[in-house]
Amino acid sequence: ALVDRYEPALVSEHLAWSTHETTYFNDLLPLPYTQATLARVAEHIDEVQEAIGRPILLENPSTYVLFSQSTMSETDFLGELVRRTGCGLLLDVNNVFVSATNHGYSALGYLADFPLEHVGEIHLAGHAEQADDEGDLLLIDSHDGPVADAVWKLYDIVIGQCGPVPTLVEWDSEIPDWPILKAEAAAAQAILDRHAQIMPGKIHAAR
Repeated sequence: ALVDRYEPALVSEHLAWSTHETTYFNDLLPLPYTQATLARVAEHIDEVQEAIGRPILLENPSTYVLFSQSTMSETDFLGELVRRTGCGLLLDVNNVFVSATNHGYSALGYLADFPLEHVGEIHLAGHAEQADDEGDLLLIDSHDGPVADAVWKLYDIVIGQCGPVPTLVEWDSEIPDWPILKAEAAAAQAILDRHAQIMPGKIHAAR
């Protein structure tokens, strides 16, 4: 009913779960990347896409734990979901940086394996730094501050590879004055515009 009423240009959802039986969790929790999970998620995507009459975009999550039973990488999992369901992808660049830092892998390596040709929207956001129980750095996808320099660099690389893509800067709490928010959007727009000059005909706005 929501999609029918407002006819949004894009509809997206996270690759995550937040309920179990009658329990509802106030978080987006990660999945084990297995064949069984793949089949279940693909079934749900098909159900949603059939109900709303359009493809959806699936967003890569920020994660703080990994599952030992996973049998494939997150990028392979996402690519297979695209192949099975025809959905698109929403690439959250901050989530890539957060997860890569938390789990000790390369954000650039992750993006090199990501099926960028299926990305229909990009998200940027700020994150918070904490320490885990062992005292190691733990990043939280907090959406309460400016986009980090490292995330801007990753975004520039992504746009350079796939061309300008509709981009949203997320800032959900500790909201600053309007000029600060506007500057974040302007920074994203500057990157989009620079690459649009290299790739004419592909111009999208940052929000």
